[in-house]
Amino acid sequence: MRVLFINRFFHPDQSATSQLLTELAEDLDGLGVSVTIITGRVNYLGSGSLLPPRGTHKGIEIWRVRSSNFNRGRRLGRLADYLSFYLAAGWAALCCKQHDCLVVLSDPPLLSVLAVIVGFLKRCKTVCWSQDVFPEIAVRAGVMSEGRLTRLLGRVAVWSLRRVDRTVVIGRCMERHLIECNVPGSKLIRIPNWADGSHIQPVHRRENWFADKHGLVDHFVVMYSGNFGVVHEFETILEMIRRGGSEDQIRFYFIGQGHHKEQLVEAAQREGWGHVYFLPYQDREMMRFALPAGDVHLVSLRSDMSGLSVPSKIYGVMAAGRPIIFIGPEDSEAAAVIREAGCGYVIEPGRGIEATTAVFAYYRDRSLVEQHGQAARSYFDQHCDRRLATGRFSRLVREIVAS
Repeated sequence: MRVLFINRFFHPDQSATSQLLTELAEDLDGLGVSVTIITGRVNYLGSGSLLPPRGTHKGIEIWRVRSSNFNRGRRLGRLADYLSFYLAAGWAALCCKQHDCLVVLSDPPLLSVLAVIVGFLKRCKTVCWSQDVFPEIAVRAGVMSEGRLTRLLGRVAVWSLRRVDRTVVIGRCMERHLIECNVPGSKLIRIPNWADGSHIQPVHRRENWFADKHGLVDHFVVMYSGNFGVVHEFETILEMIRRGGSEDQIRFYFIGQGHHKEQLVEAAQREGWGHVYFLPYQDREMMRFALPAGDVHLVSLRSDMSGLSVPSKIYGVMAAGRPIIFIGPEDSEAAAVIREAGCGYVIEPGRGIEATTAVFAYYRDRSLVEQHGQAARSYFDQHCDRRLATGRFSRLVREIVAS
């Protein structure tokens, strides 16, 4: 069986979709599936030299197409990047050898439309692996304005999802949202994102070199790790930091990059927070030690983003055996997972006092940290491990091709 994937980012890029796609491709290859990736030549942060146009990774064939690389913060530049990638990726998909199944992710948006076109022309099965819902997510994030164009794009998106063979959604909230948008439930299959439980494991603080290097061993560490994106909520976290400063032993560590990081850094400098620290993105090898270095992790999602995005960082935290304080909507996938696992607190955005109370509950009762951490890893092993999710993906593709 031959499967073709299209996404802007792939190994060695460190973005979330790149890591997920890389792991899925590796596992499919290990199961005897011939995998080809069509991806871009630049990394997620837009820095560094162009990657080579052809390559391989653990037996996976990689076609890297050239597209524009303007400032991601400018709308016209982002649009040019999207359009140039569409054209280059579409042409590459039509030119490469015949495949049994085409799987597109959702970066850039509306790759599902490309899947419909290529699937029709090449007579192959098609799957959209939806990491978010466009254009709704762009409108609510303030990237696009509500109007005729977004309504048209919304109709085009639904049209394409109705015509691909399957759409993989990453949460119950996203599944409900797409059904409400008139995408047939029979076209949807839910496969949540994952983490690699053989790579990320609980590590005792005093045996963790990362904790020792950054002076975390003798402090209570509240950690946020990942993207500081427009879909995430930080006002409640800012209030939590202000209130949490009353205890000398509590430290807040933020690891990663993104839209809201500048806001946090400026607040820390303006208010003289000596208990808040920032680190850049850590590579995959570093993260297996960085995540267990936190006593408790923060995960956030804006109230209006339920059904449109699922913060996949929860799975890495659970693999590390750490509790989660989730600041986000109660009807979201992250909230459902945390409640089912019994591994943390779910707090609506804007309730800073409740969020601070949760931090102090863990700070004052380390047995609760241990209890919720063990519950997180136990649930992860049963539901969220890489081998489980990629196995489901493998079965899905085989069933579609055989149908």
